[in-house]
Amino acid sequence: MTRIALISLALTAISGCAYTDDIETTNLRGKVVIPREAATRTMFAADGTTEEVTDSRLIGPVYLGLFPSIQEGLVEYPHPEIGPIFQTGVPGDAYPYGGTTIGDFRFACVEFLACKVSSGRFTDFDDLLGWFNTRLQIEVNDASGAPIETGEYIRQTCYEMLNYTTDDEIRLTARDENEDGIIDEKDLDFQENADGDFEADFTIWQQEFFKDEETGQGFSLWGWMDSPSEDSFRFSTCDQNQGQRETEYAADFRGGRQFTNLLNQPSQYIGGGDWTVSGDDGEGNVGWHVYESTDDVVVIRLDNMVEN
Repeated sequence: MTRIALISLALTAISGCAYTDDIETTNLRGKVVIPREAATRTMFAADGTTEEVTDSRLIGPVYLGLFPSIQEGLVEYPHPEIGPIFQTGVPGDAYPYGGTTIGDFRFACVEFLACKVSSGRFTDFDDLLGWFNTRLQIEVNDASGAPIETGEYIRQTCYEMLNYTTDDEIRLTARDENEDGIIDEKDLDFQENADGDFEADFTIWQQEFFKDEETGQGFSLWGWMDSPSEDSFRFSTCDQNQGQRETEYAADFRGGRQFTNLLNQPSQYIGGGDWTVSGDDGEGNVGWHVYESTDDVVVIRLDNMVEN
């Protein structure tokens, strides 16, 4: 063995002995509650009259982040503290430690549905198509502009475009989350609770715990729900110029995906009709959660509707 190789091995051994991995991570779990009002809208019925509809499919993707602290007064709703502002009109970075979502923008396989579908809200493709065609009365069209009449058409389009063979691979519709052998509304992310509100469990995977060394205060969990637009049902947190691109035959579109800086600069994407945590109620209670340890029992409510 050459002298260079021996030196290299020796250095590797020394560095290996000196290295210690003292990073501790854990899964943070909790529950998010969405008020019934956030899942309720006035819609047109088939006969042209209007009716009030409450449905978990009106709940858009929920974004949860862990931040050094939450402050009031930065904007019209409680917001993570921000760093220096370097560019006019662009808010400072909130420097999140981590986060997760309840609902994602998956590739919906037809251009018409790009940025309009959040995962975890539909039991199957017939449910998805019926929601737009019948409930919202927004006709879903294929690449040629013809109306799509069956959910199976969307399903098979996904199989062909993505080279998938199961709905689980697509991850657009629900899976058998409660393992009762059937896929139904009980497998959706949000379930109606005894108060008539909607709640969902969340997990932030493999999170390192951070706290202020002087006060001992841990990071804060904060979040918001992106409500679909009234007219198109499009979500403002979805970048329609990104995501998977499809160029087969007459199709030429992007599938859309979440903007990459949603937790770093959330105020750029929160608008009228979205729902955030509420502020201090005057008695020391706040809508966000300040962690004392990773064993905290966490329930936060997104009960503050942002005005236009």
